[in-house]
Amino acid sequence: MHVELKAIRHHPNGTFSVENFHIQPIVDLASGRVCGGEVLWRPNGNAPASEQLQALQDDPTLNLKVTQDSFVFVLNQLERIQTNVWLSVNLSCRFIGSGRMFFRPISRAVPDLDNLRRKVGKRLVVEVTERGVAGHEESAFINELTGLHTIAVDDFGTGDAPLSHMLSLKFSKVKVDRSIITGIDSDSYRQRFLQWLLAGCHAIGVEVCAEGVETESEAAFLRRIGVDQGQGWLWSKALPADQFEALTVPMESVTQSLGRILNAS
Repeated sequence: MHVELKAIRHHPNGTFSVENFHIQPIVDLASGRVCGGEVLWRPNGNAPASEQLQALQDDPTLNLKVTQDSFVFVLNQLERIQTNVWLSVNLSCRFIGSGRMFFRPISRAVPDLDNLRRKVGKRLVVEVTERGVAGHEESAFINELTGLHTIAVDDFGTGDAPLSHMLSLKFSKVKVDRSIITGIDSDSYRQRFLQWLLAGCHAIGVEVCAEGVETESEAAFLRRIGVDQGQGWLWSKALPADQFEALTVPMESVTQSLGRILNAS
């Protein structure tokens, strides 16, 4: 575990390196514009190795540290980005418990944390999995976050938790896992499943984002049935913060900016 814990590099003044996180753009399917992004851990600027990902799942100290650093990162980014673009962070409820102490270290890194959280408001999206919110304490903490921020159920379709666990969660986004999205343009069974899910989510005012979109044909089907957002390598891999910021420009310039970044990658 020692190697994995060192993957988070800190400067002498206690701040973190922005190289530890990249942002993958999320696209509004109706307009084609970048509407948000998911913050992903990139230790020292690189995709985490398999042993680092395993450590992130198994080591409470590492997991909590990466999660808290990602909150610091996203709060600072949202303060810089003066648009309606939102950013999401992943929260593993497995190591959070009641969450009573979660924001204490963050408050030391972010001046006037409470005011900044109110300022960014719903533009900060917290992603949790349906299996991760089954406990009473975890659900209570997540629902407390909804007072200021947006909650998204991540990786929908991969968990083994019953849907009833989601009834105690005040969520307003669902992210459908790539295992359902890949090849959906030619799979009638998954098409019907997604249409059922989409109808249910829209009936209660919940947006749907498709993860792992890689082909124009998949995107065309998702757009045709009314899926709200798409995320995947069809549009972009995860980008350094400064490159993502270049996408947060007026709507008429987004497509051109995204094209320049992808061509340069």
